[in-house]
Amino acid sequence: MNDPFFEKINNIEWFSNCGKEFSISDFPFKIQFLSSLDEMQKNISSQKWEDFTLEATNRLTVYLHKNNRNNYLDWNRITEIKKSNLKHVETTAKKFAEKHNLDKNIVDDVLWNVLGAAMEDYYISINKRIPIFFKHLLEIYSRGNIPCGVIGNIKEDFDGNQIKFSDFVLLVY
Repeated sequence: MNDPFFEKINNIEWFSNCGKEFSISDFPFKIQFLSSLDEMQKNISSQKWEDFTLEATNRLTVYLHKNNRNNYLDWNRITEIKKSNLKHVETTAKKFAEKHNLDKNIVDDVLWNVLGAAMEDYYISINKRIPIFFKHLLEIYSRGNIPCGVIGNIKEDFDGNQIKFSDFVLLVY
């Protein structure tokens, strides 16, 4: 594989601390911890969370389109390359979901978020000013927890601006 990003990803102890609280310094979001799998499943499957993560991706692509057009044109090719490295994460998420009798939404969400982090990792090497979101979620996953929702409403942004994290509370299981 030889992709340092995925070498790091594949060494995460996925889901090992779910339901346990932790402290994290210099994290841009306020965090609210959830205490049950049911709460996590409800939030991770919510339209609000899906819309939020989709808006984060949209902000990245808008930014690239406006500021790095040539690199933006490679988006689909880079996405396919990054997706091809998600097998370990997918297998691990499926095992967790099956073990806890959870629906497929958790697997899809984890894959979407890790792919988003992989895309940010790739594009930040080209332009340090890209809006980031998913790399912060990766910090939560790397602690063995699951980011699974948000309190606050996000508005569409057509300029590719960074999400103002202080306006939101991240839900974590």
